[in-house]
Amino acid sequence: MKTKFCKGFIKRFAALFAVIAMLFSLAACGTKLAEGFEEGEVKEAATKFLDHLTAGEYDKGLDMMSDTMQDALPQEDLAAIMEDVGRQAGAFLEYKSIAVVGQSSQGVEYATTVVVASYENRNVTYTVVFNTDMKIDGFFLK
Repeated sequence: MKTKFCKGFIKRFAALFAVIAMLFSLAACGTKLAEGFEEGEVKEAATKFLDHLTAGEYDKGLDMMSDTMQDALPQEDLAAIMEDVGRQAGAFLEYKSIAVVGQSSQGVEYATTVVVASYENRNVTYTVVFNTDMKIDGFFLK
């Protein structure tokens, strides 16, 4: 059973990595936010998403994701990632900084939010990418 989970996890991780790689390749094209995005709204949505994850409300976090992201990162994988963050970084303390940049790819506009969160043992940097429907199309942490 564990082997089946590992294979499924690796497959999902590879799909998620491909989505993230595509979105990060847009980083060189970072500009002001496209029309239709409001910086305050994007920052608020990103912190709301991270608040859900930090509180263990993974279903609410998934509701904020696009269908593509939900397929690439199912609830059990999202929970495993965030539980690992808790084990390594400790308890969440505060958001230290939030930056938003606009990106476009093949005529599609995105808003990319980089959030530095302070935890007991270290900082974690989250990147949350929103499409024009304000659904999350990319999620990365380091």
